[in-house]
Amino acid sequence: MAITPLYAALLAILYLALTVGVIRNRYRFEVSLGDGGHTELHRVIRGHGNFSEYVPMALLLMVIAEVANADKTLVHANGAMLLTGRILHAYALVLTTGNMQARRWGMILTLLAIVLGAGTCLTIGLGAVIPPT
Repeated sequence: MAITPLYAALLAILYLALTVGVIRNRYRFEVSLGDGGHTELHRVIRGHGNFSEYVPMALLLMVIAEVANADKTLVHANGAMLLTGRILHAYALVLTTGNMQARRWGMILTLLAIVLGAGTCLTIGLGAVIPPT
């Protein structure tokens, strides 16, 4: 397995950057729990949370596909979509105040990565259950 670790590492770096953003804003607004009613803090918290909600499933599907010897181009496409989607989404929520295009495309690419991963795993799983004719 050589493809998923690359994307996992790059996504981990992005996750750490989002984490640091939340911590910095908590100090800035002097809020230890919740968002204290600060819209900007709420936005960076949700950017971090959204990442945490979607990336594990997408990476899990990539790992399963790669371990099952799925086409390497497919696994790379999955990782590239996920990484690009997460960068766009983070940019929209953390570094800008209203970039709906980047946020929209970030979620579209993230969801497409999950759909591609699920489809790949489903194909592999069905291939094991239903023998080719």
